[in-house]
Amino acid sequence: MDKFFRNLFLFLALFAFVACGPTMAKRKDESQIHYKMGIVHFNEKNYTESLKELTTAIAKYPEEASYHNAIGLVYFQKGMNTEAIASMKKAIALDPKSSEAHVNLSAIYIVERRWDDVIFESREALKNIFYRTPEYAYFNMGWAHYNKSNYREAVESYRKAVDLNPNYALAYYNMGIALEKMNSTKESVAAYERAIKASPAFIDAHYNLGVALVKQKDKAGALRAFEKVLEISPEGEKAQSARDYINLIK
Repeated sequence: MDKFFRNLFLFLALFAFVACGPTMAKRKDESQIHYKMGIVHFNEKNYTESLKELTTAIAKYPEEASYHNAIGLVYFQKGMNTEAIASMKKAIALDPKSSEAHVNLSAIYIVERRWDDVIFESREALKNIFYRTPEYAYFNMGWAHYNKSNYREAVESYRKAVDLNPNYALAYYNMGIALEKMNSTKESVAAYERAIKASPAFIDAHYNLGVALVKQKDKAGALRAFEKVLEISPEGEKAQSARDYINLIK
């Protein structure tokens, strides 16, 4: 009798697998189509259509962490931070090693000014040795440390970011700002110069370089930096201030 029930259970289990297997596969395939369409709309900044497609993808296959990560980004772009956080946490619950979800969650916490949470999520992202862009985790961590007035830790985080990605202009720029807070003007000049090398049209980097060079009494260098600001954006936000510095230097 025991053997009969074991065989019956095995038969029912196999039947369930055969019956449900193709349906599950079909749902997953259909969800992938909606997910890909959602990403297309997201890249086109059509967030409403992206939200519709990703919602459908999740409804068809809620077990996929990347879907929740993607819809979290859409919510974030729409300013729906509460929903964005919940989606990222769902993605992490499904895949705790999803460094992308941890970093995206830390980015939301930056907007929320939850600095300790930013640092925690960034560190969680870095635990995955297969994470392909850890410089983003270090950048977010640096931003959190800076806003906590931990300038030395901020510089250390930004250094790790640029060590991993030598063309990370924004990390060099932020490092320069943190170094200025530490009264390390010479080092901040070097950081701004590296930011400009990585992104020659980076107006804020040219402007901050000019200000730092004024502090160093390098009038010629400062003049070149401010003139570059006007060359790139003669009517931009920094233009009038750059003109004021030029008149002061001359």
